[in-house]
Amino acid sequence: MRRVFAVISAILPVVAVACVYAPEAASPPARTLAPLAPAEASPAARFVALTATLPHAPSEGLPPSVLDPIVEGTPLLLDLTLLPPLTPSIRQTDGTYALAESCDFGVVEAGAVSLPTGSYHMLINAELGAPAANPASLLSCEYDPGLMTEGSPGAKWRLRGCFLPQSVSIPTATLWALNPLPASACGIGN
Repeated sequence: MRRVFAVISAILPVVAVACVYAPEAASPPARTLAPLAPAEASPAARFVALTATLPHAPSEGLPPSVLDPIVEGTPLLLDLTLLPPLTPSIRQTDGTYALAESCDFGVVEAGAVSLPTGSYHMLINAELGAPAANPASLLSCEYDPGLMTEGSPGAKWRLRGCFLPQSVSIPTATLWALNPLPASACGIGN
């Protein structure tokens, strides 16, 4: 055993010196990388499609279950109809919101809209963006003869578009902030 230990002890210094004084090996040849192939078009991003009608007057009840599919951070293809007495508020040029007082039947020019949900526990604010950049976003006032009464011309409000929902907690409620996305994020167009 002593002999094995002596042999190992004699070899270790020689190996250490050989490692320190060994001539440098030639550098390996430079590797060239092949150009990357163009990425294939990825499949359409996942999005939630939601078509809903909110016929209820504001109350202290729970948020409408038809809005449950909204998921924070997931593109939302929305088609939301508001029936009377629900009326949206439109952002004015000074940044304040005012109830839409009349309906001229057709497209409503608005940069942003606040929508009642029929519950004080859920609010929706939607930025529509510029029509050229966000052609999927549209607020309209539409005619529905079934809604016509002595006090109403038969108007309903409709918000359509592709949005990125973000949830903001406020006391006793949730505010859904909807920011416009390109139509392609919701599978519309190319």
